[in-house]
Amino acid sequence: MSKHRSKIISACLKRFLKVLAKPQQPHFLIYLTGLISLVKFRSIREIADHFGGANTDGLHHFIKNAPRIAAKLGQTITQCCQVVFKDYPNALLILDDTLAPRKGKNIQGLGLHHSSQGLTKGLCVVTAILKAGPLSLVFALRGYKPRKVCAPGTFKSKVTLALEILGEAFLLFPRGLTVVMDTWYGCAPILNTIQEAGGIFVAALKQNRYVFLNRIKISVSLLAKRRMVYSRVRGSGKKYFKIASQIVWLSGVGQIKLFISRTGGYRFFVTNNLEMTESEMVKIYTQRFSIETFHKDIKQHLGFGEMFMRSWDGVQTHWTILAVAYNLVVLSAKPRLKSFRQKIRHFRSTVGHETILKCLLN
Repeated sequence: MSKHRSKIISACLKRFLKVLAKPQQPHFLIYLTGLISLVKFRSIREIADHFGGANTDGLHHFIKNAPRIAAKLGQTITQCCQVVFKDYPNALLILDDTLAPRKGKNIQGLGLHHSSQGLTKGLCVVTAILKAGPLSLVFALRGYKPRKVCAPGTFKSKVTLALEILGEAFLLFPRGLTVVMDTWYGCAPILNTIQEAGGIFVAALKQNRYVFLNRIKISVSLLAKRRMVYSRVRGSGKKYFKIASQIVWLSGVGQIKLFISRTGGYRFFVTNNLEMTESEMVKIYTQRFSIETFHKDIKQHLGFGEMFMRSWDGVQTHWTILAVAYNLVVLSAKPRLKSFRQKIRHFRSTVGHETILKCLLN
């Protein structure tokens, strides 16, 4: 391993160790090492047996009984992202959510959630990544609990969690960000928050949404049937899109630019940047797929759904340390490595768990 990579890993981990108490630091490094180094079955017992001297009870207590750990580490993750992306004027913040299917009794936060397979039982998390060029890092992971399993007065909707993430993002990036999201998050509270913070949004819009054109209320699906001028825009690879645009008024938001795509069926997108071209919109929104790739990577390579605990606080700690692991692997990877699979395999073969664990000695 090069000295440069070693310095990146050491500097990154020192930031996180500073916010933890000394007794917590070895447990954090042990669990982090287990998530990265073990290929499957990342249970607390397996991690403790491989890297923690078989101290399962100590590691379990660290993960389950320290609810403030996730908050401290999460705050440090966002600060690290600020340092990395401060020199990228065109960074994108991409919002979405994903599901960890789980079954069983007495699992805190368990509920039914919409997924590609329909309603699925499990745990849900609102996710946000920062992207600039080929570089993508986790910005935030926020667990979502359905209202019926929350104590009175503690429920937070997915929109509320997304607003919290946006608040932190625009505090760290006051020059503004471009926020990309699908139809679920393209609602007035989120779009207005982005506008008020000086940011730009690019969001998909549902087909049943209404807009005002020349003071006439009309659904976007009906508007698409009118005669419009479509431009042929190239996306990624050899894929092309037919896109038309129209300045309209979106109730509760204000004047926006509506894009209509009729490639493979009608789809609708909006932005508050009235000067944005069809080509620019396609270039920005197609990058939203990066968060889908991120979801796949953390499930396949970092044990996103491998939570061998019932505690909600434990799940949040697991997800937060997973985010640290993801960013650590990405930041220390060589530029020639494109996929996360390549990056983590190279990390395992060249870095080794000793490099992480010895950070306590430095």
